Amino acid sequence: MKTIFLKTFMVLLVAVNASPLIAQNKTVVFNYHKPYQTKYADGVLLAKASVESASVEGYDQLIFDRGYRTGFTQQHDTTWLWLPVIGQPEKIQFTSASQKMSHQQLFTPLVSDDWGYFKNGRIHVICSSHQDIAWMNTPDSCRHERVHDIVLPALDLIDEHPEFKFEMEQSLNLMEAIEDAPNEQQRIIKSYQSGNFEWGATFTQPYEGLESDEQLVRQTYLGRKWIKDNLPGMDAKVAYNIDVPGRSLQVPQILSKAGIDYLFVSRMKEGFYNWHSPDGSKILTYSPGNYGWSLLIYKYLEEDAITALQKLNQVLKNWNDYYQEHHLPPHYALVISTDAGGPKYYEEVIGEWNEIASKSKAGIPQIQHSTADEFLNEINTPEARFDSISGERPNLWVYIHGAAHYEAIKAKKQAAVNVPAAETFSTINSLLDNSFEEYPQKELFEAWYKSIYPDHGWGGKNGAITDSIFQASLEQGNEIGQMILRTALENISDKVSLPNKYNVIVYNDLSWPRNGTAKVDISGLKGDNWVLVAPDGEIVPAQIVENQELVFQVKNVPSIGYKTYQLKQERKKAEVLEVTSNYCENDFYKITFGHGGITSLYDKQLEKEMINSTRFAAGDLLYMGYDGHGAGEFVQVTEPNLTDFEELHQKSAQWEQLVNGDIFSVFQASYQMADFKVIQKITVYHQKKQIDFEYDIPDWNGRHNRQIRAAFPLNMKEDAQVSYDVPMGMIHVGKDEMTQRPKGWAWGGTYWQKPAEIRPREIQNFMTASDLQAGVTISTNVVTADWVDPTREKADYTILNFVLLSTHKSCHGLGNWYHQTGAHQFKFSLNSHEPGWKNGYHFGVEENHPFHVVQREGKQQGALPIEKGFVTTSDALTKITALKKAENDDNVVLRILEVERQNKEVSVTTNWNAEAVYQTNLIEEAPTLVPHTANEFKAKLKGSAIETYKLELK
Repeated sequence: MKTIFLKTFMVLLVAVNASPLIAQNKTVVFNYHKPYQTKYADGVLLAKASVESASVEGYDQLIFDRGYRTGFTQQHDTTWLWLPVIGQPEKIQFTSASQKMSHQQLFTPLVSDDWGYFKNGRIHVICSSHQDIAWMNTPDSCRHERVHDIVLPALDLIDEHPEFKFEMEQSLNLMEAIEDAPNEQQRIIKSYQSGNFEWGATFTQPYEGLESDEQLVRQTYLGRKWIKDNLPGMDAKVAYNIDVPGRSLQVPQILSKAGIDYLFVSRMKEGFYNWHSPDGSKILTYSPGNYGWSLLIYKYLEEDAITALQKLNQVLKNWNDYYQEHHLPPHYALVISTDAGGPKYYEEVIGEWNEIASKSKAGIPQIQHSTADEFLNEINTPEARFDSISGERPNLWVYIHGAAHYEAIKAKKQAAVNVPAAETFSTINSLLDNSFEEYPQKELFEAWYKSIYPDHGWGGKNGAITDSIFQASLEQGNEIGQMILRTALENISDKVSLPNKYNVIVYNDLSWPRNGTAKVDISGLKGDNWVLVAPDGEIVPAQIVENQELVFQVKNVPSIGYKTYQLKQERKKAEVLEVTSNYCENDFYKITFGHGGITSLYDKQLEKEMINSTRFAAGDLLYMGYDGHGAGEFVQVTEPNLTDFEELHQKSAQWEQLVNGDIFSVFQASYQMADFKVIQKITVYHQKKQIDFEYDIPDWNGRHNRQIRAAFPLNMKEDAQVSYDVPMGMIHVGKDEMTQRPKGWAWGGTYWQKPAEIRPREIQNFMTASDLQAGVTISTNVVTADWVDPTREKADYTILNFVLLSTHKSCHGLGNWYHQTGAHQFKFSLNSHEPGWKNGYHFGVEENHPFHVVQREGKQQGALPIEKGFVTTSDALTKITALKKAENDDNVVLRILEVERQNKEVSVTTNWNAEAVYQTNLIEEAPTLVPHTANEFKAKLKGSAIETYKLELK
């Protein structure tokens, strides 16, 4: 039963024929009993209510200002009457003809007749099911539930009630439904075509910043493009990523250039936004505040129509000014969603609501089941004025993946390199064969699928199973990529003319000429004194390591191409540097080793000490507590704490020189921390400006709520510019984050923290810092990075630091611990340079892209020369992210990214003459002819643009 207390308007003593009256000075309270009993009288909706009999004793009638009158019915100690449901507050008068007394007070109807801006508008009930791949249980269990307890029942509801509508948030769910229930395919297509069942336009709902350049793009390939290509008559125009409180910089561009109209997010202030990428592209973005609140908290439609009318009238009043100021049509959405929720059909509430609305003269908006696409199409009018946002919203759940699932994410990062390289060189090999007959399209699809399959739902109930399946998928994706790549490189190598007995072909998968080190296995060769000779006859610096690998220096390996070296025996005096066990000097650095790592790093070219070792050494490890969950309903990243705090430099280090050679020298120290042993290895390169820091932890015991970080304290004040790479872009800390507080809601409160203040961050390949004198870039496959001292007394200089491991529990009540017991190896590569991130960009990317080497014994004839680049650009900061066979024909697709946010015209030269060159959208549609010469075209790029071209070859 619901009691409504009515505010007393006034108490009047009225003289009638100068007779004394009984004074009434208490408010009469009306009680409405659920379910409401209603009826219509003269077109007015009335609800039955009760009052305490004593409160109306002596009265026989209630008169409303508008003229409505009602009498009382007595039953025991309760008096019943019928009251208007809809209207404005008005004065009412209790009267008694016999006792000549009266009482007045204010009456407020259950439902206001003032619907403001939304008068005669529409309310859209968007029923969807938020789906992690697992989380609620194992992937197999959740998949079965998705298909048989959600999708198929939703289809049945649509068949029975054509006004019902439903949606699932990603194409993976659609693939699963068709695989598990193939007989339902036509019904699925029909339900889409009728506007009753929508599917999300991306493959999953990932941590956007964790995906690589092409992994994030392939979310749309396995999303909207897969749907269009495999299910005739279907499309997907809305992308969802509603759970993760994080948005990556270039997502608006990726989605909009994939032909996707709308982005549906959550955990952000309710409203509509044009979300821009740096190139100026945008996507209309909608947030309901929190995807589950309408159902779980406010329960707008969970009772009856009158309750829904009451609640929503109040809600819509809060939106009158917003809609009016933004010139929006009077359409409002109720998102009915929850984790793994099934279809909810509000037939009775919607039917009763619309009946009340049609009979009322108040202009009550109609309500209907709808989809996000339908709703946003109504909102997106030429007159609408949407708020603009731009910039990165760093992911608050950053600890859940890389630091808590290091080995799995290491495989993902390797797949991010190997799968695109496999695609690139398989395409080149097919073009050299003048046939795509052997192109491994099916295998590449599987590699992409597996490398982007894990979504945001690590852990959860039975999370150990989920996490192992996710890791296996990523490892399989990488293995498939490696296999395809190896086959392609071997096939291309078959076509190279080799004039020498022993040949080493070095392949570069990046789109700029590269220097660096490569290695070749010489364990099967007899004798010693093996050297490598460049095509110009120069003997290149080389060094044999213990396992009979020859590490050698390469120069100017062509863009997306190769260079061949001759392997031969020749005596050559190695130019071994004089070093000690704790000191090293070469052409680049003077280095002192001490407790915890490098205690002095002097750059001889820049004439500057690069580190500040007053608190930490360069390469120090920080071992501390962490009480967060990595993901969950919190609104700020949980800071580490100093429980049982240890630093590597607190332990005595006895440095040992392991290797000294022409290419590099290796130094090693071992430490015993409280819970683990660590072997720290530092490699100093002599032919290139690089220092590697490696950590071997052979016995991590998985102690709960612990965190290990590697720290690199720089000789730069805290106002140094810190930058890092993200999918298809660069972030400059303090400049490229969203400026707005996200707001929106979680169980822990409102997302009030400014995005610029969020740390640590997801990085792709590197983090770099620069002041006016110098820059330092650190490249790694570790994905969780920070630039602020994480300890209590924070240093006032820049400390680049990276989270190696974080052992904490899933935020699911029945979730697993992320122990990560066993052996782990970590690597960081450091380069110092002139100020500015551009001077470290190529180094930062290259260290995650090792050269690929093919050995060939014996001379061979071939059509290819000993050195060749297949695709080049005229600009070193225009990156080719994909070179591939077109999805739907035998043409070639090339995707490029402008990195430095400058408008430019770039020449792209290929190994092949094109009949025509087309610029397409991101998923290879909507071609527009581009002028070109035989094997070259000009790409006109906006700053940070991602552009896709299709080459129709002769």
